[in-house]
Amino acid sequence: MQNLRTPAELATIVSKRLQQLEERAKEGERTAIYVPKGVIRKMDALLPKYILVSDSTVKRNICYAMEALDFYRWLINRFKLYGPVEGYLYKTGIILANMIVEAVTRDFLTRKWLTPSNKHLRNIDKLEQFGIPAGLCKKMHSLNSRRENIHLHLVSDLESAKYTLKDWNESILCLQAVRGALLQ
Repeated sequence: MQNLRTPAELATIVSKRLQQLEERAKEGERTAIYVPKGVIRKMDALLPKYILVSDSTVKRNICYAMEALDFYRWLINRFKLYGPVEGYLYKTGIILANMIVEAVTRDFLTRKWLTPSNKHLRNIDKLEQFGIPAGLCKKMHSLNSRRENIHLHLVSDLESAKYTLKDWNESILCLQAVRGALLQ
């Protein structure tokens, strides 16, 4: 009978093997470790979720950002990260989520025959007239505010713990709610 291992035991084995790989690989040598199938959704699976986005380039860019979010989510869930690297992944996820929300909002307003503002907050404020709940608009404001306070070039020990998994999750939940409300 095959020896069944728990996820924690398997994670320990994989961690040790990765360390061995790092010790044996020559400096600058590229080794291919494959991301498990299904971790990163393919473009074909993502495009239908953004079918109402009218600009095909924007739609593809949204899907590329979603693929990056899938990969970052996998890294966060599977690797024990700490310090600036962990903070950087959270920051990047917040930035990408806000970028997608901004693109969907601009596209929604364009489809409603309004000229979107260059200021995302002004675009969010226009949404309530189309029946978008005030609570969702408030979450969008919060996401945008969080994003505007992120500085990728300023990675210090003080800032590395500023953004957490809670911030990441709130950003993703906001993105999902916006997609549901604006792309129906």
